[in-house]
Amino acid sequence: ASVNDSNAAIYPSVVSEFNYYMGPGNNGDEILTSKSCLEWKNNDGKWSPKCLPLGGNSVWAVAGSPISGVPGGEENENNKRPTILLATSIDSTSMFHEISPGANTAASNILALLLAAELIGSSIQDDVLDGFYGRIAFAFFQGESYGFIGSRLFLKDVVQGFACEGGDEGVASVYKRREDETTTRACLNPLRADLSFQNLGGIRGMIAADQVGNLGGEKSFYVQGGKNSVANGDGSFEGFLAEVMLELSSGENQNDGNNNDDGGYSAQASSVAANDEDNIYPLPPTPLSSLVQLSGGATGGVVLTGYNDAFVAKSLYHSHLDSTKHGMQSIDKDAIAAAATILARTAVAGAYQDENEGVDAATAAAYALELLPNPATSSSEPFETLFTCLFEDGNCDAFLKYASVERANDAKRTGVDLGLGDALGSPPSYYTSIYNQNSGQACVVASGIWYGAMSEANSTEEEIKMYGKSESDTFLLRASLLETSIFGFLNNFLGRGTISDQEGGDGSTDAKLASCDSSSDCISVSYCSSEASEPTCAGGSCVCGSRSHYHPALDEAITPVANKFPGYFKVDGNDEGISAMFTEPFWSSDVGVRVYRDAGKKPGIMASSLGAVFCLACVCAVYRLKKKLVKEKVY
Repeated sequence: ASVNDSNAAIYPSVVSEFNYYMGPGNNGDEILTSKSCLEWKNNDGKWSPKCLPLGGNSVWAVAGSPISGVPGGEENENNKRPTILLATSIDSTSMFHEISPGANTAASNILALLLAAELIGSSIQDDVLDGFYGRIAFAFFQGESYGFIGSRLFLKDVVQGFACEGGDEGVASVYKRREDETTTRACLNPLRADLSFQNLGGIRGMIAADQVGNLGGEKSFYVQGGKNSVANGDGSFEGFLAEVMLELSSGENQNDGNNNDDGGYSAQASSVAANDEDNIYPLPPTPLSSLVQLSGGATGGVVLTGYNDAFVAKSLYHSHLDSTKHGMQSIDKDAIAAAATILARTAVAGAYQDENEGVDAATAAAYALELLPNPATSSSEPFETLFTCLFEDGNCDAFLKYASVERANDAKRTGVDLGLGDALGSPPSYYTSIYNQNSGQACVVASGIWYGAMSEANSTEEEIKMYGKSESDTFLLRASLLETSIFGFLNNFLGRGTISDQEGGDGSTDAKLASCDSSSDCISVSYCSSEASEPTCAGGSCVCGSRSHYHPALDEAITPVANKFPGYFKVDGNDEGISAMFTEPFWSSDVGVRVYRDAGKKPGIMASSLGAVFCLACVCAVYRLKKKLVKEKVY
C-alpha cells in the first residue's frame, strides 16, 4: 500500500496482501477474539499473548495558571473551577493502517485547536483567565476512531472519578524527587503516570471540532449539539455555547472595525432533527459523545463541524485518500483559521459565564471579542509551521525540535532517556498503533525492573521489590512524536500569560524568551511573574509553567496486569461493552492471505492463447531436436 501511494496510484488494485492472523482459534470452531488473544497461553500453559490493544496517549492542558500535579495538593480553589473543555481527536484510520493521512478527519482539527490555544495564550494574561468562573482546558484525544478509547478513559476518570489502589494521593512519579512538593504524583495500580487530572474541576461543557478543513466549497460551519437550537431558552449551558457560536458569526460581530472579519466564514445551526422516539438530537462522532454518555446526559456541549446533516461530498472520511498529496483532498486553510477563532472565542465566553448563568450569549460573545479582537490567520508563522508538519511532513523540523526538548526534559527528570517516540511519517499517517512500552504504554520501574503496573496486594513472588526501594525508581512514558509535539506546543502557546515586561526587547513576546535545550537551562529565567509558573523549556524557548499532561488512551475494559512486564493485559469481565474492543494481532510474514483483482475475461484469454502458442512451439522444437539426434545416431 505504501509503495502504491508513493507511486501516486490512486486505485491500484492488482493484489492485496494481509499479513495478519485472520482465522479461527486452535480448537476447531473457536473464534479468536481480542479477549482470547490477549489471554492466549501456549502448549506449556505459559501466558503468551498473540496481540496487543490499540492505544496511545491523549494530551490535555489548561489555560491560565498551571494546575497542581498533587491530588488535593495546595489549598487552591483555582484548581476546582468548572472546566470548559475544547476537544478533538488526533487519529484517523483507513483500510490500510499504514496509510491513514487523516487530512480532514484529524490534521485539520488538531491544527484548529492548537491555533485556538495559541490565540488565547498570546492574547490573554493568566490573571485574567484565572479570574473567570470557568477554566479553559484543551484535550487532544487518541484512539477516537476505535471506540473513542481516549476520550472515554479520560472522561471516565474525571467525570465518574478515579480510584487508585493504596489511596488517591498516589506516589511520587520520580522517587528521588519525593521531597519536592511540586513533583507530579502517580498511581501504581491501575497505572497512571500523572494524577493531575484529579485536580480538574467538574466539566461544565465541551466544545469539540470535527472536519473543519473541508467545507464543501462553502464558507459555513455548522453548530451541532447544544440542543441544536438557535435560541433554545432552556437555560442549559450547552445551549448557551451554541448561542455564543451563532452570535459570534452575526454580521455585527464579524465586521465591527476591530479586525474581527473572519474572511466571510460563519457558523449556523445544524438542520439535524431530533429522533422521533426519544426527542434526542444525534451527535457527530466526536469526544462529545463520550461526555454525554458517561455523564448520563447531565453534561453536554457543542461541535463545530464543516458539514450539516451529512458529510460533504467527497469528504474521504477514514480513507487513504484523505490526503493533500496529489490533490486528493481539498483543504481550506482559511477555514481552519476561522474555526480556530470561533473555538477560542466560544471557550472564553463559556469560561466568562457566571455560576448562575446570568450572562446572556450576546454579552459573553462581545466580551470574548474584546479579549480576542484579532482572528487567527492562515498566513501566520505558527499556522504555516503546523500545516507543514500535520499535512505534509510529519517528521518536520518543528516536530523533531519540540519532541527533542520534551525528550531532554524527561531524561533530566527521570534519569532515563527513552529516545523519540514513533514517528508520524512523511507524509503523515494518523493510525493509532498498538499499545506497549515502546508505543505509549506508561511503565513503572522498580529496582531496575519494568512493570506495566504494581500491586502489593497481588504480589506473590518474593523477588518483587515494590516501588520506593531504590532512588532510581520512576515512572516512564514514551509517547509518539505527534503526542510529544502537541505536548510541547501547548506548553509553548499557553505558557506566556505571566511573562513580565523586560527592558531591551522589541515589544514582542518571542523577543523576551530565553533559548534552551531543556528545562534545566531555564532555572535563571526571571521574567515569569507568578510563583506557580516555574520556567520550563518548550520548543527551544523558556516559557512560564508546564501546563501539558498525558493520559492513557486505552479501552476502559483493558488494564495492564500488575507485577508483570509491560505488554500483558487483563480484560474486565464486567465491562459494559459500550464499544467494540480493538486489538492488533502480531504481524507475521508467513501467515496471511493474498487477494487478486478479478481482471475480467481478456487477460485470461490472452494468457491461454500465449500459453498454447508457447506449448506448440516447445513441441515443435522437441520434435526437430529428436530428428537431429536420430540422424546423428545419438538417440
